[in-house]
Amino acid sequence: MSEDENPFENVPDEFSTPEPTSIASPDELSGPITPPDLGELPPVPEHHIDRGRLAMASGFGFVFLAVMFYVAIYMDGRLYTYLFGIVGMVLSALIPLFYMLDDLRIRPKRFTERGSRFLAGILLAFLFLLVFAMAGYYGQDSPVTDGYIRIALLLVVMALTCASFALFFYSMLWED
Repeated sequence: MSEDENPFENVPDEFSTPEPTSIASPDELSGPITPPDLGELPPVPEHHIDRGRLAMASGFGFVFLAVMFYVAIYMDGRLYTYLFGIVGMVLSALIPLFYMLDDLRIRPKRFTERGSRFLAGILLAFLFLLVFAMAGYYGQDSPVTDGYIRIALLLVVMALTCASFALFFYSMLWED
């Protein structure tokens, strides 16, 4: 092949790019842009949550909660561990109840949505105060890691209580 020959001259038409016929002027491009007509769009499918699976997850959460309660609270044997655990579990059960109260089938007429969520916020603040009080009591333990492990286990128990009750309320009592 000599230097004068171009290897790309004899490219088949299927690989060549067409030459532009005309270049649009800026005046033609400044007009309103209209989207292409797509016709009738298909409906968006509704997201269906199987409440039976949520009820199963809630039941699993309650059984796992009983095991965690035994490991984290009952086996410790100290009185303030019982108090922190039981008060934390009660608060963790009431928070999703008051938060979801307006959407449940069994709601009292005297609670409005804002009022019940306000009470949920107050209970959440008490739960945070309980966690800080636990840190104060368990910080006095001689092995530091044991106190932190107890706090972590009690937080897991409280979070699991809150999640299990929320799943229970949603799967069993949610108003459609």
